[in-house]
Amino acid sequence: MEEMRTVFIFIGGTIFGSFYYTLALRTASGELRESWKKALFTSSRCPRCGAGIGGAYLVPLIGYLAAKGRCRSCGAGISSAYPFMEALYGFLALMLYFKFGLSFYFVAVFLLAGLALCISTVDVKTMTIPNSLIAAFGLLSLYPVVLTNSPLESLYGLLLMSGFFITVLLIFPGSFGGGDVKFAAAIGLFLGLELAVVALEASLISGAIVGIVYAVKTGKGLRSRIPFGPFLFIGMMTAIVYGREILVLYYKWFF
Repeated sequence: MEEMRTVFIFIGGTIFGSFYYTLALRTASGELRESWKKALFTSSRCPRCGAGIGGAYLVPLIGYLAAKGRCRSCGAGISSAYPFMEALYGFLALMLYFKFGLSFYFVAVFLLAGLALCISTVDVKTMTIPNSLIAAFGLLSLYPVVLTNSPLESLYGLLLMSGFFITVLLIFPGSFGGGDVKFAAAIGLFLGLELAVVALEASLISGAIVGIVYAVKTGKGLRSRIPFGPFLFIGMMTAIVYGREILVLYYKWFF
């Protein structure tokens, strides 16, 4: 029974992943800004010839394999990023299911984490984070925030995350974008103060490691800019899945 449930959770995650990744691509291309109805409800189509993709080929993972990674109309290759991202969302759903069990809270947090990954994808492709997705993130976070945090705790989390990045921006102009500040603030609001501390540290550490490696490999130096949205997502997920355990270690070490 548990094995079947795990399979269904993974499949459900890939279905939402297909939607979220398509939304990320359409946002990055400007379609969401032109018409949110078109971006959200238009069926998938070939990025080269524009032919609609229907039937079994829309099924996450299986559809890509059935089409052999090519458009059935023009034969153009379709990026393997599609099945990769669908599978990533499936594993994201499993991670949260194993953490929270099958509950409304699990569903709410998965939808929120999925949107955070969508925002990160847009940031990677465009180096921007749209206000519309930040607003959607804030709305989706209302249920888990009301369920787990006090209003004051959420406010402190927002102030910590936004205050840190605003301070860094004042000292080092251009080090982050305005979208990073808003995304961080929304994550802080969702997590509350204590988990926001974990998220902030995890995002800064992961960002620093990748930034140094990128600077060394490209030879562009430490002043080269990279999208920070993915590291905020990593920090958020670290706080969600391991935050309480990390906080217990902090208290043991320092108090």
